[in-house]
Order: sequence, then C-alpha cells, then structure tokens
Amino acid sequence: MRNPYDFTGKKFIVTGASSGIGRSTAVRLSEQGAQIVLISRNQEKLEETRSMMQEGFHQIIPVDLGRTEDLSEVFDEIISDGVKLDGFVHCAGIATILPLERIRRKNLEECMNINLYALLELARLYAKKKYRNTGGEGSIVAVSSIVARYPAKCQTVYAASKGAVNAVVQTLAIELAKKGIRINSIMPASTDTAMMRQALENMPNTVMQEKMKDQLLGVMHPDDIADAILFLLSDASRATTGRAFYADGGLLG
Repeated sequence: MRNPYDFTGKKFIVTGASSGIGRSTAVRLSEQGAQIVLISRNQEKLEETRSMMQEGFHQIIPVDLGRTEDLSEVFDEIISDGVKLDGFVHCAGIATILPLERIRRKNLEECMNINLYALLELARLYAKKKYRNTGGEGSIVAVSSIVARYPAKCQTVYAASKGAVNAVVQTLAIELAKKGIRINSIMPASTDTAMMRQALENMPNTVMQEKMKDQLLGVMHPDDIADAILFLLSDASRATTGRAFYADGGLLG
C-alpha cells in the first residue's frame, strides 16, 4: 500500500533546527526515513537535535542565515556527499515585538533578513538543477505565522515579515511549478516554543492571554506544527501549491 509519508531516500534542509518547530520537524522527518541537513547558528543545539533523531546521515551546518547573503558555499557542502535535495523547510525566524515609537530601520532589516530574505536565497539555490533532485517532485515549506492574518498590538514588524512570506510563496509558486517544485507556507498561532516565550516577555500579558484564549484547541505543541509540515512536504499534498496553510488551533478571529 502506498504511503505518502514515507520519505525514505529523500533529503531536506530544515533551518532553525536547533529548537522549537524546526527541531520537531527534523525529528519527525527522520522518523519517516529522510536525510536531514540541520541549519542554525548554534552547533551545540543542533547536536542535541541530531541526538533525538533516527539514525541516518544527517548533516549539521552552523550558519547565521540573517548575516549570510550568499549561501552557495553552504549548498555546495550540502551536496558534497553526492546526494541532492528534495526540498527544504524554512523554520528559522525571529519575532520582533515593538511599539511603533521604538521601531527603527535596523529592527526591520534584522527581522526581514532571517524571516524573508533567507527564504528567498534558499529558494533561489534550491531551484538550480545543480542542487535539486530532478527525479521527482520537490517541495518547499516556509513557516509563516497567523499574525499575517490576525496581528496584535506591537506586532507590526513581525506581521509585515510574515505577510511578505505569504506573498512570496504565492509568486514563487508560479515560477517554480514548471520546475516540478511546490511551495507553501504554514501559519501557526501560539505554539509552545522558546520564541513564543520570548515574545511574551515583550508583550502585555493580557494581549497574549486573550489571543491564546481564542485558540479553540489551545496552545499548540511544536510536534503539531511539524506534522502539518510533513503533510505539505509529502505526496499527500500534491494538489497544493502557493497557499498559506492554517495550523492555528482554531483561532478564528
């Protein structure tokens, strides 16, 4: 019987794999037989992630995506084992929470560099035949956020970056379809990650408490989002591209 979630023999990049949704995604993919390239700034935390994964030839590449404009050398290293990529998941990101009076251009650039520009650079290189397995269909998943649809106070910079991610996914879907590549974004709401806990420190407690209360299924676990990401990577979602996929625990407004 066909199993669309069997990733045996496939190779994916997972950025932000040192914690949270990225870590859960890497673990889940390894459980389904995939070979993973783990990318983040912190090598020690990437080693922790690899220790949680099923055995396999998983690569660790510590790199600061927010400060690296050209990732060609990274991609050369990734395929140095002779195995090309079947897709990637861009989980790396930062949640910039600032009131208008404190927003400066450097805050915008820092957020956009990792949330948006890194996604574009990853997609630019993955689309090249040099790095991509052309023997099957490829898939890209970008982790966006429900704030792109339902932002709260002080989330202007963060919401702008994630709204841009959704827009980029739509336009790239048109370009990449002819190459046999699907691309989608996923929009989690409040998820129990270190990034969310840090955001709580910078936001009025009452604001976040109200938002979390509105999630019909409660605060999500990173594994919940990882499972949805696997769906978007898998053949089970072959009819889906250019879409922003809700994984928000029922946050209806």
